[in-house]
Amino acid sequence: MDLGLYGKVVLVTGGSKGIGKATVLRYGAEGASVVLTYANDSFASSEVVKEIRERGGLAEAVQMDLTRAASIHEAIAGISEKYGSISVLVNNAVTGERRPVRVEEGDPEDWYRMIDHNLKATYLVTKSVLPFMKGGQWGRIVHVSSEIAEDGMAGASSYMTAKAGLHGFSRALAVELASEGIFSNVVMPGLTLTERNLESFPPDMLEKFASSLPARRLGTPDDVAALIAFLGSAANSFVNGEMIRVTGGK
Repeated sequence: MDLGLYGKVVLVTGGSKGIGKATVLRYGAEGASVVLTYANDSFASSEVVKEIRERGGLAEAVQMDLTRAASIHEAIAGISEKYGSISVLVNNAVTGERRPVRVEEGDPEDWYRMIDHNLKATYLVTKSVLPFMKGGQWGRIVHVSSEIAEDGMAGASSYMTAKAGLHGFSRALAVELASEGIFSNVVMPGLTLTERNLESFPPDMLEKFASSLPARRLGTPDDVAALIAFLGSAANSFVNGEMIRVTGGK
């Protein structure tokens, strides 16, 4: 399927590893000009850029500190100055430590920080990109959430709240911007075989999780990236304001 992405400028936040990396590679293969952001790991992001360029694609990495509004504005300004437009935005990056803490035991400042660094950052990035999409009367925005935003998980209230907030934000964007050719959707992956999860969970636990799913396997970053690329493309002509699970049927 031709996704109609050739020559379009795609911005992916947090594109160095996991789902973000798979998404960047997918867009690069589709002929888009891909800009991925990173916070600190310039080496990992440069390796992704190198891989895309070796395959004949166009890509570059830009540092963006999602905890600082000035860094976000500066990065977006630099991208727009170089490329002239941004047609697709994938809000993928997550910042902040995600360690299990029950509500009654947590530090309120840590809770606020998770919301601030994730939900607020998504708002600021999106707000900065919208003028370019509106100027072109076309845009696609995809937010990467998580199944636990709906299903719940003990000890993850701040992370869940930040991700669930994306759902309301995306619906608002969908209603406000559809008449201007701009769509917004959310993908909600289940436990996915990212580098982080492979390091965090022992193999037997991953196998147990996989056997509990109707698909009898865990999702891969490529599984999620395939949906992101479709939603954030010209091939998506009518899907707007949706929250779509990528869980193998859970």
